Amino acid sequence: MAEQKIEAAFVAATPLEEFIVAGNYQGMMAYLLTLDKARWPQHRASVLRMNKAMEKSRYTSDMSKFAWRSKVTEEQWHCLRAAIFLCGNADDVAENCWHYLYQPAELIELWKKYQPASTENLALTLISQRPLAFRIVQSLLINGLIERPTHENYLLGLMSQEMRSDLVPDVAYWIKHDPDLLQGPLLQLFDIEGTTDISFAGRDKYTHNPDNTWQQLFLNLCQQGVYRREVLLDKTLSALEKDWIQFRSGWFSRFHDALAPKVEEMSAFSERYLGLCHSRIPPTVSMALKVLGRLQEANAISNSALLAALQPLLSSAVKAQVDAALKLLDQTIKHDASLAQEAASVAVFGLLHEAVDMQKKIITRLDKWGMDAATQEQARQLLPHVATSNREALSALLITDATDGSARAVTDTRQQLPSLQALPSPISSQRALPVINTIADLIQACAHAFENHIDTDCFETVFEALLRLAPFSAEAKKQFGPVLKRARKMKPVADNWHHLDKPLARELARLLAFMFEQERLPAERQFAKGHFDVHSVICQRTDDLMDILMQGKSVAPLAAATHQRGYIDPAILIARARAQHACGLQQPIQEQVLSLLRLAPSNDPSLRQQAASLPDTPYHHALRYALGSQVSIAAKGKDSALYIAAARARHPDEDDPNLIQLYGDFGPDGAHAARYRFDIEARESEYTTFYDTYLSVTPAPRPIDTVYLSILRHPRDEKSDGKIWRGQDFSGGNESQILWSASMLPSCLEAVFAEGTQAIANNLDWWEVAWQNKTYLNLLLDPTVPMNGCAITLLAFALAGKEPGQTAIAIDALVASWLEGRLEAAALANVICGLLATPQVKASRYAKSLGKAARAHAMAPHLVFQLLCTIVTQNPTAPPKDMAMLLELLNELRLELRQSLPEHTLAALQIMQIGGKGKTALKALLTG
Repeated sequence: MAEQKIEAAFVAATPLEEFIVAGNYQGMMAYLLTLDKARWPQHRASVLRMNKAMEKSRYTSDMSKFAWRSKVTEEQWHCLRAAIFLCGNADDVAENCWHYLYQPAELIELWKKYQPASTENLALTLISQRPLAFRIVQSLLINGLIERPTHENYLLGLMSQEMRSDLVPDVAYWIKHDPDLLQGPLLQLFDIEGTTDISFAGRDKYTHNPDNTWQQLFLNLCQQGVYRREVLLDKTLSALEKDWIQFRSGWFSRFHDALAPKVEEMSAFSERYLGLCHSRIPPTVSMALKVLGRLQEANAISNSALLAALQPLLSSAVKAQVDAALKLLDQTIKHDASLAQEAASVAVFGLLHEAVDMQKKIITRLDKWGMDAATQEQARQLLPHVATSNREALSALLITDATDGSARAVTDTRQQLPSLQALPSPISSQRALPVINTIADLIQACAHAFENHIDTDCFETVFEALLRLAPFSAEAKKQFGPVLKRARKMKPVADNWHHLDKPLARELARLLAFMFEQERLPAERQFAKGHFDVHSVICQRTDDLMDILMQGKSVAPLAAATHQRGYIDPAILIARARAQHACGLQQPIQEQVLSLLRLAPSNDPSLRQQAASLPDTPYHHALRYALGSQVSIAAKGKDSALYIAAARARHPDEDDPNLIQLYGDFGPDGAHAARYRFDIEARESEYTTFYDTYLSVTPAPRPIDTVYLSILRHPRDEKSDGKIWRGQDFSGGNESQILWSASMLPSCLEAVFAEGTQAIANNLDWWEVAWQNKTYLNLLLDPTVPMNGCAITLLAFALAGKEPGQTAIAIDALVASWLEGRLEAAALANVICGLLATPQVKASRYAKSLGKAARAHAMAPHLVFQLLCTIVTQNPTAPPKDMAMLLELLNELRLELRQSLPEHTLAALQIMQIGGKGKTALKALLTG
């Protein structure tokens, strides 16, 4: 099949094209002026054809295959930009003349002189396509060429401008040359939320000088008398009432505080502050509560209106908000004692809060304020949700004894608790991948794969079927038409940088282009350029599949998975090896290595007998070794990659003594199983202290031939400033690549979990969005994945994470793996203890996640109780910060399960030195 086609070299066909090729701007303009201006648009198609050829050359270093054979000069670009503006339309200019974003003067000069057809609606076209076109549009406005646009992108563009800059026009420059900005667009910025890239919050967050922020600009304009304070206050409250996401709403809360309005100014907006108590954004509610407190002190707000506004806050999960609301209730009753029972009817909803001390505060107030019949009935209904340690106190306040049947059901401690069990078979019939046998099913599977780029199992079935069912008839090729249309948009080409986050889909497109259009496109990633990551492996495999297709054999790829998560059934692999040898197929070495790595572990003697009957070839010898047979292995030679892969299948997470004796140290997951270590180090910055988790591997990674796939998964460590750190991640931070990496050696995911541990550990506080990290945790939910080694370390870090969705997966994995008999609670508890001895994790995070885990299943309280009995023993004479929350949770579970604390836990608690709330919880544990 043909290599990538070489485009015919561009040859100028018109005088205009000749001037552009020559970069002769004066000549081009003189030529156009000899023509009637109405004829300029006739050159549009010609100019756009040149633009396409010139743009392609921008993104490649090898220009020999593209129409524009050399690098485009600045003179040529100058001519082309002007030609597009003069001969094209508004869309052409907006899409192709991005250079005018930085040098609008060039555009303005041409506009004033010639006013071509492209100027019609050009400002609206520019700004609607990209907010960053603001500089062009505003320059046109200042020069009197257009009216001010009303499109929201105009405001976003204004918001994106630099506050202070010596390089480009800044906000002060625009205000100076367009004073009408002050009373129009600048105030309108309060009415738009912004985007991921452009918002008040985003702009100010990454501005290091506080004097150069939007907040300070508005404060300065207020001090200068440009804006009245009540106007800015009104605009700020209007923005907060829209309940934009917390990051963006937070800017307006902070601006409100910086504006520092007086009581008399805020009292005019009292109803709006009451309404903000219903906001779903915590900082907005916190700000409103502070204001209401000041208004209440000044008797500037109705007590009845305040009580009505506070009721939803008592059900808030934010402890500080509940506490602030209770203090406001205290002040309300202090002002008017007749409202005590009404305040109790509001406070009773706080019993739903999970914090034990908060429930206790509310019960104390209910006792003090008194409850009417309706409030008592409400308290009675909430009694089962109250912590065990608080139920007796609440029950005493009720008229009738409602404790019988109201307490939470206690799990029968005599019930058999989960214990470690043998893992289910990864190649059971329930986990088998479907086999595609019809063209219709294959087309449907291809379409699904393109739209679900992280479904690695689907891609395996598609690749297997494509090679097994090939070659396809002319009629079948017609049926593939819609799929090929989609593939053309996905395939990697020089001028297509889209879908880089979908490597499997792009590789499927590349394979389809080869099979149906005889076009062999170059790989997106190549080993030759040093890209030693899973993307390179995926691309290399596509090239290998193309080489197999060129042999004209209708066979399944040797390494095609037969079961979920990349496993290959040994019986099927033996059958494939026999059939492919019989037909004379030459399998690429990477495909042979990958097939051995994916082999499901087996001790079946019958399988070894079947493999023994295979012809004597290096691959068949390695396959026998992978299945546990004794074979003669050459001490050195090109076949070592096959035996290294076979050793990993034979001993997934153990050393192979035979290969160690023959080969020595080949690197991690060679003859030696990789072993991992995590070190935590502090890093000081101007504003805070960061804690970095470093991953180190033994044996040490080393340069290795790319065919050694199991070793390749461990990028070499690099040294910098005396520290050793991992230069890159093998999976590359992409969800589909992480899953495919896990499918390379499915019987041992230690390398994948080690990589995931480092990624999650270094982003516990969610410094930056990393949604792909959930992929590592989702692997823990698979019932065939053992919970040991790095899997436990990954889980321990994830349970201390900040991002709720990520932590929720960790909680699910914790409970599910324990119930399935994959996780030993003591092993996890020991790892958590080790982490609590470092500043990397917070005990409060563990208290929160383990508290949720205890409510996830009827048996889960036993699991969390076991964990806590070990965790709270961490350094009792100097316990971690926030240990009090763990002690409170342990006490709750002890009462709920009616279990005594183990001796080692009691011994640690008796010498524990802790103050504050921890001291109270400790006393309850020791005297209970």
